[in-house]
Amino acid sequence: MAFVFVTSLLLIGVIAASNFVENKIPQSKVGLSFIKPYGKWIGLSAMVFGLYLIIKVIIHLGAFLKYVPIALVIIKVVSYLILIVLGFLLAQSLLAQFSGKNEKIDEMLKAGVDKFGPLKEKLGLAAIGAGLLNLLLYIT
Repeated sequence: MAFVFVTSLLLIGVIAASNFVENKIPQSKVGLSFIKPYGKWIGLSAMVFGLYLIIKVIIHLGAFLKYVPIALVIIKVVSYLILIVLGFLLAQSLLAQFSGKNEKIDEMLKAGVDKFGPLKEKLGLAAIGAGLLNLLLYIT
């Protein structure tokens, strides 16, 4: 489960910061052109997976605070929140399609995109960093 989380965090970070990654590493255009069309579905699955992980942390919060250092809990929760926000940003058009003609949901989606949309590339880079940090924490 840990490596699925790290992989999804790295993958969604690369998709969100794809323009930055393509500028820094020109060879990555081939791989990114392969996964970009599936970005909406990857975002939706990452958002659902992040919500699952947040619920899991809330359920087991007492045990986490008793046996795990607080810095590790904070790193995990921040990583889960980055996963949820980036998943929402990537899947917002798919969510709008699923909602149909519901104006309330469309307004909520638009408000969320207006709030987090300008931060998409920075959150993508933060997701890559958080993914590498979580990988180091799982290995050690």
